[in-house]
Amino acid sequence: MSIGSLLAWMVLTLAALGFTSSLVWAGGTDKPSDTRRDEKWLQAFLGPNSHLPFSFVYGRQASGDVVRAWPRMTQSRALGEDRTEHVVTWTDPKTQLQVRLAALSYAGSPVVEWTVYFKNDGKADTPILEDVQAIDMSVPVVGNGMPTLLYSRGAVGMDTYSLQRRSLNQLEDFRMSNGSGGKTAETIPFFDIRMEGRGLIGALGWAGQWAISFSRPTEAAIDVRAGMANTHLSLHPGEEIRTPLILLLSWEGDDIDAHNVLRRHVLKYHTPHYDGKPVVLPVSHVTWGGTKTSTSLNLIDQISKENLGFESFWMDAGWYGADRPVAEFQVFGQEDWFLHAGNWRINRVAHPDGMRPISDAVHAKGMKYLLWFEPERAVVGTPLTVEHPEWFIGEDGAEFGGDLKRPFVKWRLFNFGDPIARQAMINLMSDLITKEGIDIFRQDCNFGPASFWAQADARDRQGMTQIRYVEGLLEFWDQLRQRHPQLILDIVQRGDLDSISRGVDLSRADYPVYPEADPIANQFSTQGLAYWRPHFGTIFQIRPRDDYHFRSGFSPGTGFGLFNSGGTPQQVGKFIPADFPFEWLRAEITQYKRLRPYYYGDYYPLLPCSSNADCTTNAGNERSADFEWAAWQFNRPEQRDGIVQAFRRSSNEESTRNLLLRGLDPNKQYLVTGPDKGLRSTMSGRDLMQLGLRVEITEKPGAAILFYAQTR
Repeated sequence: MSIGSLLAWMVLTLAALGFTSSLVWAGGTDKPSDTRRDEKWLQAFLGPNSHLPFSFVYGRQASGDVVRAWPRMTQSRALGEDRTEHVVTWTDPKTQLQVRLAALSYAGSPVVEWTVYFKNDGKADTPILEDVQAIDMSVPVVGNGMPTLLYSRGAVGMDTYSLQRRSLNQLEDFRMSNGSGGKTAETIPFFDIRMEGRGLIGALGWAGQWAISFSRPTEAAIDVRAGMANTHLSLHPGEEIRTPLILLLSWEGDDIDAHNVLRRHVLKYHTPHYDGKPVVLPVSHVTWGGTKTSTSLNLIDQISKENLGFESFWMDAGWYGADRPVAEFQVFGQEDWFLHAGNWRINRVAHPDGMRPISDAVHAKGMKYLLWFEPERAVVGTPLTVEHPEWFIGEDGAEFGGDLKRPFVKWRLFNFGDPIARQAMINLMSDLITKEGIDIFRQDCNFGPASFWAQADARDRQGMTQIRYVEGLLEFWDQLRQRHPQLILDIVQRGDLDSISRGVDLSRADYPVYPEADPIANQFSTQGLAYWRPHFGTIFQIRPRDDYHFRSGFSPGTGFGLFNSGGTPQQVGKFIPADFPFEWLRAEITQYKRLRPYYYGDYYPLLPCSSNADCTTNAGNERSADFEWAAWQFNRPEQRDGIVQAFRRSSNEESTRNLLLRGLDPNKQYLVTGPDKGLRSTMSGRDLMQLGLRVEITEKPGAAILFYAQTR
């Protein structure tokens, strides 16, 4: 798929926005500072028939009816060698409302991004600004087939992040959202509208409550609208707000090639970088935060003595709160971590000298130290809620079975939109990071903040609390990184562009942690997320000598524990048995580390569920995923090598499959090796792509890993 064909399709799909071909020069050979090209780009907004790529209602009038008559200013400037910012500002001459579109185009890339800002530059409150849509566009339908929508589910249950396809017809609308505004439970904010070899990929950046809707009012077009779930507000003099970040990438030709263009863009522009390189997600040993210091130190010594190759020692929830005896092992539904959230002092019964002895021991062994936090929520009665109640929003409660003396728990939302409160939280967390030697700051969110935002909004300020909160949350993360440049932020399961640009997600889902979790869930997650972005992690409970289970969890980041620190009461407290197969685990981790760099390459799904399977996880359904193979390829064309992972699931009766590889040079030879059985063969790129690579997995379930490299 050439850049030229992508640009041609961008012209078509964005025509409804008023953009002309001058908008999509991003993949051309002109330099970013080409003044003539920038002027042409801006002309897309100056014509009498131009359309905005966003919409809103202002003083009960639709933006399309009023903005066209407002004076506008335009400006372009180069941001380095590969990006150009284009700013268009419209000003209402009556109320002095400024609407500013800040768009980015990229040299050598068909991606376009923008953010819309609103500012009251007048001396009185503005009329009501409502129904703000960060993107509002009509995508023309081409071809005779039924357009479809490709998207992925959110982080919930067995089918976490599984790919979904939905027909876009005139009979029904479809809405994607993240529900209550915290973790992404329903769907992630990425989509691909597909039409006979062409499509439009989109994504959102918004660490709050977002919604994306699709409708087809006529056969000729699909309407796409996205933004915050609710806006109805007046801006005070001098106030400014932003809307969600929008990314669009149009494509023509091969859909997987298009998604690899997206992956490369996300890797370069929406992935945390350290020392000029994308973040490397660690192999983590996951430990419960209530595990005593003495126990933790013994565990660190043991995993170091066995030379297992862990790169991070992860302490999850349970380390904080009032001084009290705590269970060293998490029992799901019976722990007390939930009751002390918001009290970020160290429990001195479990950790008499704080966390520093643990982090010092971790650093001495060459690992990073991860510590869990949930700064957005505080249980009512914890010190900060008493000392500074003005820093919190709303109140909610729920039954919690972990403490029979206090089964009903109330909590409040810490207001990151309050500058004073936010600065206090930045200082508190920054001091803890320094004092306790934290390398990875894990931020969880175990509730839905949207209801709290709504509680705090005045009638004519609906959405304002959320906007300020999201802006403040991004500043919180940015300030932590500025104060601690090597700090890795682990932002749990939000998944939007703004969040993944600042932090990783080392536990893309909770389901694999459960002892009874089916490893197919981890396979689904890799298949589903790899379409959209290259960095994410997973955690799971280890099953000794189970290659299939362990390899199902291979992803850009992987974490697990050597003893059961979570699960059922019967599993609690079971330390590493004397006969634990350290040699097996050492070999698996070594092999995983060999695979890990390839996950940032181009992704090719080789065996999604077959055409006669519905990809469900219902074990009683003979067409379910349990009867399938799964396989994918990560290819690094610059290094001329790659990997193939294949899984034969438990009900499948075929011991071999032929896999047609992608992205190779047909005129070169490739050495294919399989470490498990000593496979070693040489094939041409043409044969690997046209005839295929024959893979055998004799066990069911079973997993295979293959490496290939171009010979010189």
